[in-house]
Amino acid sequence: MSSIDNELKVTSNAQKLKNFWADTFALNTFCYLISIPIELGFAQMTLSTHLTARLIGLFIITSTARPFGIWRDFVFRKMRISASDTGLKPYVVDTLAYLSFELPLYMINMSISGASLMQALKAALIFCVIAGVVGRPYGLYRAYIRRRVFNLD
Repeated sequence: MSSIDNELKVTSNAQKLKNFWADTFALNTFCYLISIPIELGFAQMTLSTHLTARLIGLFIITSTARPFGIWRDFVFRKMRISASDTGLKPYVVDTLAYLSFELPLYMINMSISGASLMQALKAALIFCVIAGVVGRPYGLYRAYIRRRVFNLD
């Protein structure tokens, strides 16, 4: 293998790692902030259950942040939305991409963390409502973190 091939492989691996860390940081910080009012306020979980859910969530989010980033980018490409698009269409697409990927994971987290069925259903309902509000802001936050913190396109 030539040194150019090795350099390209190292560069490609470094880029993949940078993408992983950018998406992981963005999703973990964002999800933690929105989970506080959902779990402690609306679902009325105990602090212990909330902290257990967040610890489990840390592992789930860390392992799924990059796949979600890839999913979101795929959905945006399929819907022909660019980073410069504004208005209702990118808002709806961002919200649906977020909800379609994150809600099943959130429900798994709720069941593992010991939330009752009623607490999990309340949290899921509120999560759906909140996803309608945070889907697009998360997309914008992710883009900001990738661009400004991790120097990614």
